Amino acid sequence: MSNTYCVTYGMQGPTDNHVSDGTTRHTCSVKKVIDAAESLRERKKARTREAIIDAALELFEQKGYDATTVEDIAAAAEVSPRTFFRYFDSKLDLIMVRSDTKHTLIGPLLLARPPEEGLLGAMREVMRCELAAQLDDPRVKREFQVMLTTPSLHNLAREHFYEEEAEMVPAIAARLGVAPDTPVVHVVTAMITSAIWATVNRWLAEGPELAVDRLDQMMDETFAVLAHGVDRAVAPPGD
Repeated sequence: MSNTYCVTYGMQGPTDNHVSDGTTRHTCSVKKVIDAAESLRERKKARTREAIIDAALELFEQKGYDATTVEDIAAAAEVSPRTFFRYFDSKLDLIMVRSDTKHTLIGPLLLARPPEEGLLGAMREVMRCELAAQLDDPRVKREFQVMLTTPSLHNLAREHFYEEEAEMVPAIAARLGVAPDTPVVHVVTAMITSAIWATVNRWLAEGPELAVDRLDQMMDETFAVLAHGVDRAVAPPGD
């Protein structure tokens, strides 16, 4: 009896290990299949989303934003309107979602610049990096052009810019070493943001090519003009 038990026990151990190893291998294989399927679905969703954006931009540029319907976009992208709404809440969501995703608040970037840089020098470098990051994607540049050349969207973009201006006030005050409610902070902030806004609009008015290098050059010119007046405004009394 004892011998039988020993033989049975001796055989059982390896059998259990074999089953366990097989189950582990099977579980891993199933997980890989599931992961691959999920990855394929995500890639398909991303392609559909990009196709909808591409179709929309083509129509916005050809017909205009206001004259283009969701049904037009869905038909051009070869999807149903229902599929469109799985990805975007509206035309407005579509045209703004990518730039919003890429957007970074200017205030923290300005505070992170080296303290030895002057206010305008620090702001110029922040804008150089931010615009390069924003406009690196050709689609973002096209979306930007649609937004700022469509009156209804242009006004909305300006409102967002005002929000950005308010967010910059504490950072500019900190760079100047004064309280945020000091009049000079609000005047200087308004001057800088208005100058940037005017420059971007001038750049868009130059034509459809929209070379980023040209915008960079125009920003240099703008900040040179600002430096002539702003540096005097923020200089300590008696300088």
